[in-house]
Amino acid sequence: MFTLSHESQLTDLLQANQDWTKATRQEHPDLFPTNGRGQQPHTLFIACSDSRVNENCLGVLPGEVFTWRSVANICKPDDLTTLSTLEFAVDCLHVNKIVLCGHTDCGGVATCINGKLNDLHENNCNHLAHYLQELEDTRVSYQDEIAASQDPYRLLTIRNAQRQYVNVKSNPTVQRALKEGRLQVHAVLYNVGTGLLEKLDSTE
Repeated sequence: MFTLSHESQLTDLLQANQDWTKATRQEHPDLFPTNGRGQQPHTLFIACSDSRVNENCLGVLPGEVFTWRSVANICKPDDLTTLSTLEFAVDCLHVNKIVLCGHTDCGGVATCINGKLNDLHENNCNHLAHYLQELEDTRVSYQDEIAASQDPYRLLTIRNAQRQYVNVKSNPTVQRALKEGRLQVHAVLYNVGTGLLEKLDSTE
């Protein structure tokens, strides 16, 4: 089903690229020449780095969406990557939509729900453990609600996406663009088992 695998070598990747380029040119002959003249994306798509999640779920072509992906789609307010990505997308590329996308079956969520954060230290993943503290803090904040939930994984995934949505909307660059009426910010949930997006209404 997949094009490449763990056994694939660089030559396989390059061949796959040639095959993809040829097929894309046949279907969209003007795409690469247009993209070669610069980019004008309409949307900033913020999602998890999970291999099953990317902007393709929007049905877009290369050149339409500026994408930033991070583990568990965490957007810390004081993180340099968060700050620079939002500035570049909003003030330089002039996107008019930001989509914050959480997803089902998230490994970061499972780590926190299962109380495995400390295990990361034992596996020499100290940076990852520190990074996921944002998600662990969210779990603690909603621990009673999560404990009573029939699907704690889904609930924490949603609460995390909502928290990151608030982080994005609280960013000064985003706030200025929202005030000027040139930007929309949305939060959605991607289901890795169906490919469908779900609007997280309580964030709007």
